[in-house]
Amino acid sequence: MSFLYPLFLAGIAAIGVPIVLHMIRRHTRKRVTFSSLMFVRTTAPRLRNRSRVENLPLLILRCLLLILLAVAFARPLFSRQEPETVVRAGRRIVLLVDTSASMRRTGLWGQAIDEVRSVLRDVEPMDRLCLITFDRSARIQIGFEQWAGLDVSQRAAAVIDCLSDLSAGWAATDLGRALVAAAEAVEDDEVHDDRQPVGPRQIVLIGDVQQGSRLNALHAYEWPATTELVVRPVESRGLTNATLEWVVHHDRLTSPDGSEALRIRVSNSSEATTEQFQLRWDAHDARTEIYVPPGTSHVVQVPPPPDPSATHRLILSGDDHDFDNTLYIAPRLQQPIDILYIGRDDPNDPQGMLFYLRQAFGVTSALHARVTSRRSDGALRVDEVATAHLIVTTDVTGAENLATLRRHIETGGTILLVMPSAQAATMLSALTGGGRIELQEADIDRYAMLGRMEFAHPVLSAFSDPRFGDFTKVHFWRHRRVDLAGLPDVRVLAWYDSNDPAWFEVPVGSGALLVFTGGWHPADSDLALSSKFVPLLYSILEYGGVRMGTQAQYVVGDPVPVTGPAGPQRDVRVRKPDGAAVALDAGVETFTQTDVPGIYGVESAGETTWFAVNVAASEGRTDPMPFEDMERLGLSMKTPGPAAIGQVAKTMIHRGLVETENQQKLWRWVLVAASVVLLMEIWLAGRLTRPATESQGEQP
Repeated sequence: MSFLYPLFLAGIAAIGVPIVLHMIRRHTRKRVTFSSLMFVRTTAPRLRNRSRVENLPLLILRCLLLILLAVAFARPLFSRQEPETVVRAGRRIVLLVDTSASMRRTGLWGQAIDEVRSVLRDVEPMDRLCLITFDRSARIQIGFEQWAGLDVSQRAAAVIDCLSDLSAGWAATDLGRALVAAAEAVEDDEVHDDRQPVGPRQIVLIGDVQQGSRLNALHAYEWPATTELVVRPVESRGLTNATLEWVVHHDRLTSPDGSEALRIRVSNSSEATTEQFQLRWDAHDARTEIYVPPGTSHVVQVPPPPDPSATHRLILSGDDHDFDNTLYIAPRLQQPIDILYIGRDDPNDPQGMLFYLRQAFGVTSALHARVTSRRSDGALRVDEVATAHLIVTTDVTGAENLATLRRHIETGGTILLVMPSAQAATMLSALTGGGRIELQEADIDRYAMLGRMEFAHPVLSAFSDPRFGDFTKVHFWRHRRVDLAGLPDVRVLAWYDSNDPAWFEVPVGSGALLVFTGGWHPADSDLALSSKFVPLLYSILEYGGVRMGTQAQYVVGDPVPVTGPAGPQRDVRVRKPDGAAVALDAGVETFTQTDVPGIYGVESAGETTWFAVNVAASEGRTDPMPFEDMERLGLSMKTPGPAAIGQVAKTMIHRGLVETENQQKLWRWVLVAASVVLLMEIWLAGRLTRPATESQGEQP
């Protein structure tokens, strides 16, 4: 029998208390008056021996009760395996092999394979090994269980064969995430395989360990003290590596029209032996000379490509490694955008909504947008409605016009309905196909503000960053209160502070009707004067299927959205740089196979849009990372001592005892026995302390 908490057995020493109490003779409490004793010789009273125990059965019961309580708190159990049987412990080894883009430098992958062979020569039969490759994500190639299931003589060959089928890819390096995955793999194996005793843990990192490797994941991870990190770096022969990066305009509303020179950042390695480089377009011989000293970066202006609407490659030359020397640039999008406004506003009237709509789409050259206005009391042209990328309406009259707009929504179009008055209920009911809709003017004290926002909706996702999501400075003097009970599948995007819906969406067919219950003209609100107004309109336009980016640029491994707002597009294919076409399944909204750099084409409905995928600029930082950077994050680069390993072993043994004790729960039976003893002690104590029965009859 074992005890989960044996220290509680020290409580057995408490049995000394009742023993002592039973040995103490109590003084006579009753005094009897007696006649004169003056003639009696004085002698000391004779007492019985103090070592004599009184009421031995009662003492035994009380001692037994204390012993049982101590045993119950110590949590007894019958262990199935004695800890002493845990003897020889093998190592748990994780081989962490870098397959990122920087490993494409000449000779590095071959060195990595040689290092793996070197490690495998030192692996003993009782060791358990796991092979993990990583770049921006970690992938288990051979797990611990798979390794243990292999024949001992075939294990090393299986690892080499696995790596022979792989090679360095194009993705960036996330070393921190890979190290965390390796450490967790070791711990999981210890938890799920209790047959293998706890032994040394070792993570062997094989790669170039370049400065561009990300370690962010280690900031929030407590590295196990008993896990040793062994770094086996591989080194390239050439010391000069320059990389280029496009300094892109991040503001999509003010991006240039393609006539400006491109700003390219060129960075040189700190140990470089060359300082002079050249930049040129792939189809042209004209070169731009660049001087970049070692360890620095310069931003240079490169003449724009001859045809911004075509795909191009910008090539850097002059260094020792070319894996990061090509920058792919997607063609500029020249999509003309038609916006149809239906209402009674004068385009030049600042009191109307059309005036601000035209201003929003006229201040930038990022889009080739054209705003066309039609009076609501006139007949709408079907072709004009069908070709509009976005329709904004504040007033529609006539059943035929309403039917035309409803068909436009049903076929996948998007219409923004701004309700200028409570009379818009009829228009809302006709466009959604719902029944009678209750709509009335809201009673507002001074002004209303937007309260809750549904930032998960694509229209508002651009404002999900707390820096941009504050709409409380937008004041609404008037708005309409609508009862949404009659609108099926409605989704509210924003609420006023009075909990009335402010913006909501009603799906109709394969399209969507967006509804604003308050306008942006001065009579309703100051939304048009807010910095949120233009981005909000652009988000709605993008939600309607308009691609807003002028040139889509991504890095290897990035997910790329390829669907429109009207639901998952069908018959969509992505043409990869090698010419292979990948058909997207219905419902798939993101293309994730951006595994090689180059120009990708999204083919849908007879049109092709392009996006570029490049090697991450961080991969170009090929200078070795100082090991101190990892040690500062808590990683142990030394073999843990026997004491630390023993502590882990004790922890694992204790964990097993807890599980066994929870299954047996012997303490409950011990407590039952203690209760029985307690009852016996009470009964016996009461019997012994019962006053003697007064005798009957004459006294002798």
